[in-house]
Amino acid sequence: MNTLAILLFELLIAAFGLAARADADQAVLTRSYDNARTGADTNEKSLTPIAISTHGLRKAFSLKMESDDPRVEAQPLYVPDVDFGNGQHRDAIYVFSMGNNVYSFDANSGTRLWRVSLGKPFIPDPRDPVDIHHINRSFGILATPVIDRSAGIIYASNWIVDEHGNRQLKLNALRLRDGKPPPEKQTPLGMTGTVINAAGQQIRLDLVQKQRAALLLVPLDVTKVSAHKILYVATTGDDSPPWKPDATLGHHGWLLAFDVGQWKQVGAWLATPSSFGGGIWQSSQGPAADEQGNVYAMTSNGGYLIDLAKHSSQDFTGKTDYAESFVKLSYGDGLKLIDWFAPFRDSVRREWSPQEVAPFPKGWNYQDEDLGSGGPLLPPGTDLLIGADKDGVVYVLDRHNLGKAVGDFSKLKAPPIFFTFDPDRNIPAYRNASATNDLDFKPSVGVKTHHMHGSPIYWVSDDHGPMLFAWGENAELRAFVLSTPGQVKLVAHGLEIASPDLAGSPNSLGGMPGGMLTLSADGGKDGVIWATAPLSGDANLEPVPGIIRAYDAARFDSATANGRLPRMRLLWQGTGFTFSKFCPPVVADGRLLVPTYDGRVDVYVLNRPTH
Repeated sequence: MNTLAILLFELLIAAFGLAARADADQAVLTRSYDNARTGADTNEKSLTPIAISTHGLRKAFSLKMESDDPRVEAQPLYVPDVDFGNGQHRDAIYVFSMGNNVYSFDANSGTRLWRVSLGKPFIPDPRDPVDIHHINRSFGILATPVIDRSAGIIYASNWIVDEHGNRQLKLNALRLRDGKPPPEKQTPLGMTGTVINAAGQQIRLDLVQKQRAALLLVPLDVTKVSAHKILYVATTGDDSPPWKPDATLGHHGWLLAFDVGQWKQVGAWLATPSSFGGGIWQSSQGPAADEQGNVYAMTSNGGYLIDLAKHSSQDFTGKTDYAESFVKLSYGDGLKLIDWFAPFRDSVRREWSPQEVAPFPKGWNYQDEDLGSGGPLLPPGTDLLIGADKDGVVYVLDRHNLGKAVGDFSKLKAPPIFFTFDPDRNIPAYRNASATNDLDFKPSVGVKTHHMHGSPIYWVSDDHGPMLFAWGENAELRAFVLSTPGQVKLVAHGLEIASPDLAGSPNSLGGMPGGMLTLSADGGKDGVIWATAPLSGDANLEPVPGIIRAYDAARFDSATANGRLPRMRLLWQGTGFTFSKFCPPVVADGRLLVPTYDGRVDVYVLNRPTH
């Protein structure tokens, strides 16, 4: 075959590939692809395991945020065939910055199409606890926005600093084609919340607290224009108890509801009206929603009152307050809690040590176990709710009956299992809670933290059936099979460890946060797990180098990872960027988008020969 014929053949293949992607039309409108938070793009036909292992990937270009905060915290979004007016239709990638800028880029060339500013971001000083490790220069758009494709609108929440120097949380509406607000939504909405608790105290939403969890739009329908779509915004809580008898001060977890058709706030639910904390941060994962419009979230530390003089606590979990809980809410006449389950109480966790552990008083039995480091997953076509936490334990619940109980594992669909954590660690509450013979968890790098951040990936494989994937701190990628009753069984390991230098050190607890995952597949075949992870260091403490890897999601190597289990097959890897702590890679119509802390999003494509 001569050079011209080869070139024509390659052009034909490329044209066919573009046509196939256009038919699939896989827009990325929300964090993790859908409101179930599966993390799976099942319409990808070109990035197959065979193509990746044969050709590898090359960086086509970078989407650069010049003169901006370099940290990309929000997941990029993608919409094919956007009408930009004057007969121009483009595939567009949308990038959001901590400097409060929104960018639109041409997905095929990397050309910037427009940029808009949402106001002055908040710049923390070294004494401000909002960023105790000072990783970010500024705080603007922290949470992943959401796109209503039928309306052609992006909804984004952000921090601004007003003319008086005060921080405010705002909700913005921007048109996909030009970044301008539509006429009926010119003014950004403020975020408010007021609740009177059982003691008659008024609790207000504190506008200086973080809003990290991705936005949720219900329904997320790409074809129907609805005047009554509800947008949900969740806030974080304070990580530590306020050391005073009046523990109602400080930050709390809130879930706020906005009717985007009427462009107004229509609801607010408070997780901890009578105590503290209960934040909904979920390592930047968003709340989930089922087909009926019910909303699910996982709350964080808190939920009890303390008396410093007596070092005693008054526990409200399961009565009025819902820290460390799976919660299910519905919107009708306001936003209401309809079901919940709390695996444990903070107030009864074992002590750190007899010595004082700042900032906690001597002997205080509090740990940062944090159910809310994980986000909820609703496997489509099932009645399951799945979530894992800093304990490294995964819980499988019946989403129609969460149980309304504290620590009663009989309410679960299956016994909780060690998902990312080594079960040899001394955790009395869970020592006998797991079928360890099936899980086969062995300490690969010693006793380290193996926290779960975000939600697992869910995919129905032609080879294995329903599968889950997770990558905890100081550990490796793990693949599980999920049975119909809700049993979870480990079936394969990767070999590569996140933050390997700290994970292998005898003098540290290791490094955060493990791997950030996305899956692409063509239906139930050609599954690929895409994972970014720290190449070294602790990404919670400082910006660290990152690595992007691709693994075959269903076909494992015959060589074993630990003497018994198959090893997950590494297909490709790339470096040369600073790791984005909680932001997963994105697959969009044959492209791999890698967010970074370098002021850019790198775009990779298959490294096919051009002649």
